[in-house]
Amino acid sequence: MVRLRFLGTGGARWVVAKQIRSSGGFWLQADGTNIHVDPGPGALVRAWAQVPPCDPASLDAIVLSHKHLDHSGDVNAMIEAMCQGGWRPRGALCAPLDALDETMQPVVLPYARRFVPREWIVAANGGPFAVGAVELRASLRLEHPVEAYGLHFRSASAAVSYLPCTRYFDGIVADYRAHAPDVLVMNVLRYRDSMDVDHLTYDDARTLIEGIRPGVAIMSHFGTRMLERDPKRLAYELEDATGIKTLAAYDGWAYDVA
Repeated sequence: MVRLRFLGTGGARWVVAKQIRSSGGFWLQADGTNIHVDPGPGALVRAWAQVPPCDPASLDAIVLSHKHLDHSGDVNAMIEAMCQGGWRPRGALCAPLDALDETMQPVVLPYARRFVPREWIVAANGGPFAVGAVELRASLRLEHPVEAYGLHFRSASAAVSYLPCTRYFDGIVADYRAHAPDVLVMNVLRYRDSMDVDHLTYDDARTLIEGIRPGVAIMSHFGTRMLERDPKRLAYELEDATGIKTLAAYDGWAYDVA
């Protein structure tokens, strides 16, 4: 069985600062393996608030797509919880080099990093890296102000690809299409505006869905303008336009992939 549990679906500074949507990232449960992806602010609280709870002591890995606060704010708290305060070192930590290296303003504190016995430096097209029943591979490097990489997760049951924050560029389609995801999770932060920022828009989402052709597309990590326009309604519009089942994640939602 593969299940995605969305601990938070908010993106952008204002949504995160006001907690209009939570910012806990998502939890991948695949064939007995537990992986927490992008534990932003509040991730630990949101994990325990799930019904049933997501117990950090059951984690096999914590993964960062990049080091921005809305993706990494609770990473040290989650490491401590996974390793029970450091008394039971376990699991794996997967993150780009600039999130770890002490010369590059890291977000993972050195003392917490020592609690985790396995480490994978996420780099362009890196992997495979095995975590229990799941194989992880990294995408090409994305266009964002810090090192940022998508993740491709594959187990015997299903393939899930995650596209975090990035500016749209054509290379994304070929990379993700090659992994033939059963589910594509996309961070669609912006709607249709003229701000020149390194984030996906609603129109970019349509282009990606049409090019990648996943089994199911899930939008998450919404900014204010996306929330004002109702992500659920926008997902219906994308599904009508592309013919691909498209869903909008919401806080606390669990989606069974297989």
